[in-house]
Amino acid sequence: MPNPEHRLNRAELARLNRNITTDPTGCWLWTGQLNSNGYAWGARGPGHTRRVIHRILWEHYKNQEVPEGMQLDHLCRVRNCVNPEHFEVVTPSENTKRQDHAERRKTHCPKGHEYSEQNTRITKEGKRVCRQCDRDRRKSSVTDVAGVEGAPTSKEEGLY
Repeated sequence: MPNPEHRLNRAELARLNRNITTDPTGCWLWTGQLNSNGYAWGARGPGHTRRVIHRILWEHYKNQEVPEGMQLDHLCRVRNCVNPEHFEVVTPSENTKRQDHAERRKTHCPKGHEYSEQNTRITKEGKRVCRQCDRDRRKSSVTDVAGVEGAPTSKEEGLY
């Protein structure tokens, strides 16, 4: 059963449509205000909370909310696209995995070790860490500043 709270009225839809142009790829490009991350930003109308426009239009055309804890992934990879057909509901983790940015394209750590499955661990924040560099850091922490092997290296071991 359709949920009227997700549907935009004609005036709201017309107001939003004034800020949309289409391109040959099928993207609906938002020409209005963008947030600091480059996503379309605004409100349904006066008195409504400002939100990302792609979410407002997705809710209108799909007639449902994005489930709590989920995100809309721009399959077209165009941040100011608001075409609901270009989105997929995914977990935040999946959305992060799909991102294409410079860090994800790197094949080796800054010290030159390969980011292979065996040599890479993922932090809670989703960042890649080189296991070989981790091992090298642990070895060097066993030696204190003066170069004495086995010297205490932390508060718990009595250094501070």
